[in-house]
Amino acid sequence: MSLSFINGNDFVRMVKSGCIKLEHNRDSVDALNVFPVPDGDTGTNMYLTLLSAVKEGEKNCGSNLGKVSKAVSMGSLMGARGNSGVILSQVFRGMARSMEGKEQADAVDLALALRTGSETAYEAVMKPIEGTILTVIRETARACENEALKKKDVVAALMAGIQAGNATLEKTPSMLPILKEAGVVDAGGQGLLLFLEGALEGLLQDKEILLDDYRDISTSPLANKKIDAKLEIEFQYCTEVLVKGEKLDLQDIKDHLAPLGDSMLVVGDNNLVKVHIHSNHPGKVLESCLQWGSLSDIKINNMQEEIHNHINNWEENQAEQSAKPPSKIGVVAVGTGDGIIKILNSLGVDLVVEGGQTMNPSTEDLLNACQEVNAESIIILPNNSNVIMTALQVKQLYEKPVEVVPSRSVMQAITALIAFDADGDIENVATAMTEEIEQVKYAEVTYAVRDSSINGLEIKMGDVIGILCDDITVSASNLSEVLDKLLERMIDSNSQLITLVYGKDIGEDEALQQEKHIQEIYPDCEIDFHYGGQPHYSYLISVE
Repeated sequence: MSLSFINGNDFVRMVKSGCIKLEHNRDSVDALNVFPVPDGDTGTNMYLTLLSAVKEGEKNCGSNLGKVSKAVSMGSLMGARGNSGVILSQVFRGMARSMEGKEQADAVDLALALRTGSETAYEAVMKPIEGTILTVIRETARACENEALKKKDVVAALMAGIQAGNATLEKTPSMLPILKEAGVVDAGGQGLLLFLEGALEGLLQDKEILLDDYRDISTSPLANKKIDAKLEIEFQYCTEVLVKGEKLDLQDIKDHLAPLGDSMLVVGDNNLVKVHIHSNHPGKVLESCLQWGSLSDIKINNMQEEIHNHINNWEENQAEQSAKPPSKIGVVAVGTGDGIIKILNSLGVDLVVEGGQTMNPSTEDLLNACQEVNAESIIILPNNSNVIMTALQVKQLYEKPVEVVPSRSVMQAITALIAFDADGDIENVATAMTEEIEQVKYAEVTYAVRDSSINGLEIKMGDVIGILCDDITVSASNLSEVLDKLLERMIDSNSQLITLVYGKDIGEDEALQQEKHIQEIYPDCEIDFHYGGQPHYSYLISVE
């Protein structure tokens, strides 16, 4: 079959069909993640980006090609998730620019649009790397253009482009050593070609493709939600106290306090112990602690009252937010895990967009969050290397000033927020926060989802792995061993503070044991332990 032209309806059908093809294969694209960690999400990110593009294109069926391509471009931009999704949106942006005002496009027009899309994507990446989706789209566009100039056939041009793209994809491991070592091709390039193959299949179909064929797997992004009015808690008072004494026995203190409540933390040494417990009888907690020594820094909070106050004042606060004068600078951050969200809020973050590993927020999610914050300007903390490009798109879209502090981890964000000045100049504040994150060594502990070879390590499925500043550097069958080896690499003579945030798969007792173990090894460092509740990652670590 040959085809001389495509119009707006053809283009919508192509994007729909390509989206469906990628959805059917997104798990296999996710599995191409270089790191064998439980958060491969390239296929999912590209699919959700395309789904948003399709929905906008569908609204403009019947329009000329230029208008449809512009709608698809805007949809992909607003729905862009992860680096692969942002790059794909830039391809659509370039194509829309090339096809602006056109009723239809012949083979040469389409090839030139793909070339413009490739060039636009390259321009959007600060440091383009060959062996990625960028290389694949460039070579696809080049072959498509060569064929279009010879035969003037849209179908033949696309087929030639896809063929060249697949040949390029097979070469990506030779361009990027990390792909070769991991034994995979580039995931973004694979996702792009699956989309293009589906687009060609859609072009060759006569039947209309319905939007109902799609499965929207996105989730509600805002973590700061209204609390359920029916929520009740078993133990009402959060009680904290420091106990100073001699020859304090942590286990003895735990045994005595355990019957008085839950969420207990007892940490410290033979002379100073910090107690945290949720109890209905804070007086009994304090009386019990007196038997071991003197008490100081006593804090008792009525959590039930706090919850009810939050419930009663939620709507009122929302109205007041819109009525009161805006703050000078607001902060939007990305994070997941109830403990992490609380930490970020306590440090001055106005709104947390739920996401991170396995769940990258879209451009629209971040834009909506910025619009929710009552501030004259916004700082965004992406807290993930795969969210930074998405956050930068918001800077171009939001009508108020936005600065992106390129945090690659929540642990960097925690340090950056110490330098946050809500009354300062936004550019200077963002610069100061960026300088702070550069001083932080950060690491993550998770598990391998498949056998892999990377950075000279032979990793088996189920192994515990340590990721230091975005590189897998440690692998072992034992979590404690991985923690020890990571900290050995992170701590030097200038290190003063070790912060660990434990995830939802780690029990409180296990976390306390790890804290005690680390304190014994590094007695000159201050140890700061927090519950984060993050999925997949047992520990997040920073050293300063």
